[in-house]
Amino acid sequence: MNYDRFSVHRFTSFEDAPFKAEDYSRLKFGCDAAAKSFGYQLAEGFYAVHADKLITNNCVVIPSPYNQVENAATVMTKHFMDRLNELVVEACGRHVEYMTVQRKVSYTNDYGFLSKEKRKGLIDNDTFYFNKEYVRGKLLIFIDDVRITGTHEEKLIEILEKRRLKNDAMFLYFAEYFGDQPDIEAKINFAAISSLADYVSLTKEPNHHVIVRPIKYLLGQPNSEFDYLMRELDEKTIGKIYFGALHEGYYRIPQYQNNFQTLKDRVKST
Repeated sequence: MNYDRFSVHRFTSFEDAPFKAEDYSRLKFGCDAAAKSFGYQLAEGFYAVHADKLITNNCVVIPSPYNQVENAATVMTKHFMDRLNELVVEACGRHVEYMTVQRKVSYTNDYGFLSKEKRKGLIDNDTFYFNKEYVRGKLLIFIDDVRITGTHEEKLIEILEKRRLKNDAMFLYFAEYFGDQPDIEAKINFAAISSLADYVSLTKEPNHHVIVRPIKYLLGQPNSEFDYLMRELDEKTIGKIYFGALHEGYYRIPQYQNNFQTLKDRVKST
């Protein structure tokens, strides 16, 4: 079993990031255009360096684990798959396959503000489900949007080794951080979406995705701010937020319950 890592960009601070932090922020809040741009860049960069591996192996692409509601990395991964399969098949290779790793998250904290030690303490309580038989004999390609502390990567390696998988694996990132401030992730996450008005504006763009991060962000807002949100969002988006909150079990979290009730009342009244 061999592990390798690939990233399109590397950075050590917010200021020296070789990509637009605003675009990354939009990705994290469901922007399809940003997800497509990042996914295509990752596919093209990876193929340029590792075409031989892609053409000579049966490969399975696996986005960052999630439960029911997709995360930003999953939306990006689907665009990555589109471009990568186009490149591989044009070179007479076999298309790469797709699989998800189910993850039952045990916490509500915003990961982007936490140190590596705190992240590990939280993720160790999560539950992961991995289809060992499906990946037998295949090159595993794990996808995430940014690598900050490496906690997720280490957890996935731990899972592979506990299940005694013999697969080679590659960990791909749009960007990789080499600084010493774990909260850099929070800074780039909110570079473009720093208010509810910013989020409302983003939802009006074509093909917007209601993904898991914004649902937690919205439910955690002060009640008065959440009332504003209910007035400004369209019915379809409100419905997606409501059912996403149900699927993820957020209705059980005390600090979300007032806003969840407001959300529920709005959906039931339409």
